[in-house]
This record gives sequence, C-alpha cells and structure tokens, in this order.
Amino acid sequence: MLVLGFAVKAIRLKYSQFMLSVTYFYREPRKTGVSIEGIFRLVKNCLISKVDIKEFYCDAQFSRFKNIIEAGKHASNINHITGDVNFLALGLRGSKVILTIHDLGHYDTLKKRGKLQHLIYKWFWFSLPLKYVTIVTVVSEFTKNKLIEYFQFPEDRIRLIYDPVKPVFECSPKDGLSECPRILMMGTGKHKNLIGLIEASKGKNVHLDIIGWPSEDELEKMKAYKISYCLYNKLSDEEVYTRYKACDIMFMASFYEGFGMPIIEAQSVGRPVITSNIGAMKEVAKDAAILVDPNKPEEISAAIDQLINNRVLYDRFVMLGYENIVPYKHEVIAQQYAEVYAEMAKI
Repeated sequence: MLVLGFAVKAIRLKYSQFMLSVTYFYREPRKTGVSIEGIFRLVKNCLISKVDIKEFYCDAQFSRFKNIIEAGKHASNINHITGDVNFLALGLRGSKVILTIHDLGHYDTLKKRGKLQHLIYKWFWFSLPLKYVTIVTVVSEFTKNKLIEYFQFPEDRIRLIYDPVKPVFECSPKDGLSECPRILMMGTGKHKNLIGLIEASKGKNVHLDIIGWPSEDELEKMKAYKISYCLYNKLSDEEVYTRYKACDIMFMASFYEGFGMPIIEAQSVGRPVITSNIGAMKEVAKDAAILVDPNKPEEISAAIDQLINNRVLYDRFVMLGYENIVPYKHEVIAQQYAEVYAEMAKI
C-alpha cells in the first residue's frame, strides 16, 4: 500500500507539471458582496483538472502598500487579479498579469465629485496598474468601450468574458401569477432606481420584494402610496434563489450597471425581466427582456401591466430568457478563461 501511495503521488506530480499554474488574487474576505469570489470559485472548480489554481486574499488589516508587497511574494507563472484590487498589479511587475475589470461605475461617480479624489483613484486604481497588466478581461462590451475611452488601453489586449450564472439558480417554472404579483428587486443604491419602481407601482395590486436597504425617503414613499413590500438583506445564494422562485417579475431598470447578473439569474430560474434600454443591461438582456427608459416610470408601469395582463407575452419572455442564458453557463465561461491562460502561457 505504501508503494502504491508513492506511485500515485508520483503520477500526480508528473501530471501537474503539464498543467498551467495560475494564482488568483482577491480582495479581502467578506460576508457580503462576494460576487467576485463566487464567480471565480465556479471557474476554479470547472478547471480543477486543467489548471493548477492557487489563491491569495488581501488582508483588511494591512495597508494597500503592504498588500501590494505580500501579493508580490505569491506571484506565479500566470497571475490573475480577479477584480476590485487593481493596485495589486504594482506588486506583480515583471510577471504575466491578467486583470478582470467588472465595471467603471465608481470611476464615473468620482468624476462628478472632487478633482483630487478622482485623480488619485484614476492613477492608483487604473492608470498605474494597467502599465503592468498583460491582458484585461471585461464582463461586457459596455465596460470594454469605457476602458478604451478613458485609458486608451489597447483593444487587442482586451478579452470579453461574461460573468457566469451560478448553477444554484435552476429552472423553476411558475404555473400562474400570484394573486398579488410579486416584483423582485436586487440592490438599493441610487443607481438601482428603486424610486422609479415605486412610482411605477403606485395604485397597482403588486407586492415588492426588495433585497437591500432602502432610504428613509423611499420607505416613506412606499408607505404613502400604500405599496405592499418586504425587505431582505444578507441573503445566501440559496435564499436569493428562494426569492427568485417566489417572484413573478424581476426588475432591474438601473441607471448604471457594469453587467447586470440578476437579469441572467432571473432568466435562468424562469422569470421575465424588466430592465433598462441602456449600457450593459441592454447588452446582456438583448431582446429577451422588456427594455424601458429608466428615467420614465410610465414606461416601467406599462411593462409591469403588459406582463401581468398578457400571459402569452409573459411566457414568451420566459422562453427567450432560457435561450439567452446559454452563453453565461459557468462551464462555457470557465473554458474561455482557460483559453486566456493558455494564451498567456505562450507569451
């Protein structure tokens, strides 16, 4: 048995020598906002027999400078900064570096504020790190175009790879709408446009399931309009899936999104989506959702009425959604990352 054990280890060692070696660099571990980590956990699990993936997490107790130094100590042949910690590229100089950029929403927000804060963020988060990055992956054409426009990053070094939908969000057909149709909304930042949904729901027999923390003004307005609602937060993927199954319609008519994963998640479960006719949301949803102007509550209201009152239309968007999610399957996305790693190995 001992000899057999040594033989197995030897085979594994020999096999591993032919595998690509990649280190994932993450932001600090967190209980909420784990979308980035969840994405690459899926990719890692799919590539377990093809790529040897190690992981490095930033330490929240360290300064950014200290995290940069520590990241450099964990550099491997191929290094993948998974997002939100672009500055780690400064510690990986001289290595092969992939950087995933999920969106430029915070950059756009700071542009409208103080010049000094925006300048510091621009240089430390993008301009300097991009000098040490070999390839950038982006999750949408929308983000790709902004990256080129803002930083003149070469287009031939950008790869478009969508975010994958998690397998937990399985198809769960809905036989009939709820007596009081439930509309689900994910997130409550100002850019999410809860106020537009509230105005659109005024006077309707609908119930809002909101995952997030509405402002006092938004809560007061729902009470004044006598809109039925429930609030949820800090949900696990399984609990979010329960909310998708319970809802009749998914609302994501935001003013800005770098991608819009809830669109794909809802379509995967089998729920029609109302989303914005701009940016990444239009790109992700294509013609498989009802597209509205997020600045016009009357368009949102009309879309809700259409889905509630026309079962044929409702079912049509459900079927279009099923077709739309195919490119976002995690196996497909993992293979695309594997191809980027193979490309990097040849450089």
